[in-house]
Amino acid sequence: MGVAGLASASAATPPQVRVFLNFFCFVLAGYVLLGKNFAYLGFPPLYIGEVALAMGLVAALTAGNLTSAILNLPGLPLAVLMVWTAVRTTPYWNTYGFDAPRDAMVAFYGFFSYIIAALILQRPMILTVLVERYRRFIPWVVFLSPIIPVMGYATGSVMGWSLAISKVGTAACHLTAVLAFSLIGFARLGFWTVVFILLVELFTFTQGREAMLAFIVGCFVVSVSSPNRRAMRGVFAIGAIAAAVLSILAAIDFKIEGRKEDREIAIRQLVINATSVFSTSGSERADVTKEWRLNWWSDIIDYTVHGPYFWKGKGFGPNLADVDGYQVGDTESGAAPLRSPHNAHMTVLARGGVPAFLLWIGVLGTWLIAVVRQLVQARKLRDDGWAGVFSFLLTYWMMMIVCSTFDVVLEGPVLGIWFWTIHGIGLAALILHRHRVATLESMHLRAAAESA
Repeated sequence: MGVAGLASASAATPPQVRVFLNFFCFVLAGYVLLGKNFAYLGFPPLYIGEVALAMGLVAALTAGNLTSAILNLPGLPLAVLMVWTAVRTTPYWNTYGFDAPRDAMVAFYGFFSYIIAALILQRPMILTVLVERYRRFIPWVVFLSPIIPVMGYATGSVMGWSLAISKVGTAACHLTAVLAFSLIGFARLGFWTVVFILLVELFTFTQGREAMLAFIVGCFVVSVSSPNRRAMRGVFAIGAIAAAVLSILAAIDFKIEGRKEDREIAIRQLVINATSVFSTSGSERADVTKEWRLNWWSDIIDYTVHGPYFWKGKGFGPNLADVDGYQVGDTESGAAPLRSPHNAHMTVLARGGVPAFLLWIGVLGTWLIAVVRQLVQARKLRDDGWAGVFSFLLTYWMMMIVCSTFDVVLEGPVLGIWFWTIHGIGLAALILHRHRVATLESMHLRAAAESA
């Protein structure tokens, strides 16, 4: 079915598509609630994310509209990037085995964008279903997703189980997205729910600069982009609540000492993390990690933009931390060694060279510009349903980009698949809105979604 047939939302959904959507929503939920522990389900090197990818490709090929998802301005740069990534991965297969495609997933997870976009274009009501399912998932995100990070910080295990601790930036993204969803008007959060979210957010702020930046960027983007006129006031109210909580914690000198490599939970640590983003913080640990990142990124720019790896990079397969001399992993602990710099953009540059980096910027830039344009147009038309969708997608997407600039998140499935899913929903939403497909005339869509 081509673009002309996009409005036929009543078409029967193929069983492969229904099975995939149910399974994929389960997978996305598992990544939010259990993080890496869920990602490791399966048999190496095929984990649950790869199973979802295979099922999705079958569903997309069955449903059709895959070409419509690819052949558009935001979709084409991603296809070219994946081709270039494949070219820079193949030579390293024999030497590095499955490490090569594993490193390449920073681009290959982009298949999820095409999959979800194709399915939505085949049956636009799927977008309605996803909005409603996300609304129902909010209590799980708010009250269950913090368990592993918080208990892992406090005891090193969860109920006696030694589990991989979720990255705080990832948790901050998902929790701030819930706030954004509410501020836009898609759901209502009670006062104490907001307070609980902010308490968890404050915990993440002490453990990672990226969590604080993701929250700030998320609140800013939703306040300026939301069609809900009260969103700005909502952000100020959230800021006031956060300030009150911080004042109380400062007054009682609240402090929890971190275990080993964990940072303490205290107002002082918040200040250190905030100041270390822009200048020297006075904390040896914060300044050392910042210098370590900047030195590595500077070396990557030197040997690509100004050096011998300009065209091809070092390829997908080599452990960049080892070959660049920045390995900090503890081999005796049994933990997986660091493979990539704490910056997805630098990862793409180092592995694929300047051509890959330019394609990467093209992928991000074309999507961002297109979504902002359609958002502005929807607001001019007073189409609050579509404007709300674009605002939420933009907010979520921007927060994940912020996290990917300071940590290794898009290189793995836990946040990488979420990022490309949001990217893919955006691809479909752009096409549907341009062709005025009547899918989101009202965002109070429970009845329609329940019948899907």
